[in-house]
Amino acid sequence: MNILDQWINPYYLEDETVEAIKESIIAKPVVKYTVLDNFFKEDMLEKLIKHHSLLNFSEEADRRSPENGAWLPYDGAVVFAKKGLHFGSDLFYDDEWHRYLGYLSSTDLKYPCHSEIKLRYHRPEADGFWIHTDSVLRSMVAILYFNKEWKASDGGLLQLWRVDETLSPNAHVVEAPTGRMDCLTQHARIRTSTPGGGFPDKKPHDLVLIDQIVPAYNRLFICNFKHSMAYHSVTPSNGKPRLGFVQWLMDQKGG
Repeated sequence: MNILDQWINPYYLEDETVEAIKESIIAKPVVKYTVLDNFFKEDMLEKLIKHHSLLNFSEEADRRSPENGAWLPYDGAVVFAKKGLHFGSDLFYDDEWHRYLGYLSSTDLKYPCHSEIKLRYHRPEADGFWIHTDSVLRSMVAILYFNKEWKASDGGLLQLWRVDETLSPNAHVVEAPTGRMDCLTQHARIRTSTPGGGFPDKKPHDLVLIDQIVPAYNRLFICNFKHSMAYHSVTPSNGKPRLGFVQWLMDQKGG
């Protein structure tokens, strides 16, 4: 049994399913992404969750001050998965898994590609993650959620945004996000000049909400960063810890 057969729901390995997912991503008008439910075999996912629960998470020092011009405030803790050390690394670092993700998301990657895997923990009242892009350094992302019986009202929603060159009088203006980011939940059109990763022209732009994804159990989100900036954010959590992993693929380390 190869690594994909060991981990992935057989439905997602069928040729017809793979081609249908790829075509659906290509057809997206702005951000090239998809959401796949019941993605992993449940016995393997439960083993991964069990090992995840034993990890010693450390808070990430990424709350940067306005003085240094970095606007990437968020609330989380991380363990970077290491090959041969953490459960699941047999999948995370396998070239076949990388090629599968690249093909599924229609991301043009150079193989063998570089990967980074964050095993994540977000506290029950996490503040959220301000709008940002990962496209500067990364080619695509895969996010898998561990959260059973999670509802939209529990928060922690992954949001996708598009840039609108029209400045609407109805946009909610945010320049220096701090603390709990309830503005992400309350407004579907936000004007800012300080998203994480910045705008090329460094001017204020309106960002319009495209979609929100509930971080539900065994749900996989994949997104092609090579096609677009794919601005995204995470809304604050409302009383439940949020768990999962994030895997980035890129052509080479740091780019």
